[in-house]
Amino acid sequence: MHNNNFSSSTNLSSLELDEGNPVEETNNINSRNNHPSSLSSTTLPSAAANSPSSINFQQPSNNTTIPSMDDIHQIDPSPLITSQGDGDSSTQYTDDMTSYGESYSEQELINSQGAEKPNAAAANNNNGEEPHTLSPPTWHDTFFHPFSSTKQFFTELSSFFSWEFLSWMAIQQCFISGGVFALVMSLGLPLFKELGIDASRQQLYMTMIFAPWAMKPFIGVASDLFPIRGYNKRYFALYSILIGLIGCCILVGVYHAGSAEAAIAAGPEAVQNFADWIVICFTAVSYEAATLDILGEGKYSELMRKYPESGSSIISFKFGWSLLGSIVTQSFVGPMSDAGYFHVLFWIALMLSITPFYPTLVGWIPEKKRTKDEPGMTKLCSGCLFDKGSFQEK
Repeated sequence: MHNNNFSSSTNLSSLELDEGNPVEETNNINSRNNHPSSLSSTTLPSAAANSPSSINFQQPSNNTTIPSMDDIHQIDPSPLITSQGDGDSSTQYTDDMTSYGESYSEQELINSQGAEKPNAAAANNNNGEEPHTLSPPTWHDTFFHPFSSTKQFFTELSSFFSWEFLSWMAIQQCFISGGVFALVMSLGLPLFKELGIDASRQQLYMTMIFAPWAMKPFIGVASDLFPIRGYNKRYFALYSILIGLIGCCILVGVYHAGSAEAAIAAGPEAVQNFADWIVICFTAVSYEAATLDILGEGKYSELMRKYPESGSSIISFKFGWSLLGSIVTQSFVGPMSDAGYFHVLFWIALMLSITPFYPTLVGWIPEKKRTKDEPGMTKLCSGCLFDKGSFQEK
């Protein structure tokens, strides 16, 4: 066996083969001159020449040409496959080049398809088809839009909440939270001013009136843990309405024409006692409004968890009625207070505070009656249960 010399001027496609050794003829590579692994002018070592499956990859010269992608596709990998007597084959280089060419072809196809999409869209627009445009609304649609939107709002709302509960919520928010409670809060300042109460004591009175609203979390927990006659909310609501009615009745009985003047004539102590009774009555009305508000919030929160697709429509419904009641109340409280008709305003508060009594009594608040046979339920006294299971769970 003799060594094969590679000339620097000789192309890879014209490698000189030793005709005397067929194994070495199989191992020689015929490739293009601009292949990335072009060989420089070196001499094949004798040790590599003696190996029947050796391929000598020489270092590229300085004038090596970088192949283009078309040249890569034209490479013939068949001469790189070497068969040996024991059945093994060295195909690593062939597999790499083949997979590289296939991946490049796929990427080229994807890029060409992506580039054709805007052209296809532009061609469709040039076919004479007008793009779809919305026609401007007519005066009829514009004029009746608030009515149709409101109708759609209540239709969707009633599909998740019963009309009884919605009616109860509207009455409670409009006549209690936005009605009697707004009346009491608007009436406090001019009434205390007429009685000659100083500013520091007025602040103390207003804090007492607002106290039931700070108790709302405790009222809600009590209604969940202590069902009265099997209902978590009905009788708590009824008792709060009765407390508010009692407060309004005391106001009507205590404050009448000439009572404020009589207290002022009796001296500062009589004025303070008179003001204390008024504040107690205002606090009773505030307790009614706070209790009904937290019970309503608890019920619609429960229904919102059951029907999450209802969204926040019930909250908008609630505050809408409360705002309506507050606007109407504020419109007449100021003028009547300036005229000194406080006793008339107290009669109005009495009539407003009784409005949710009947809807609450007949069960417009949707809830299931609880029994002592339920798991975790224990009986405290006649008509009152304790939900021990919920208490331990929470």
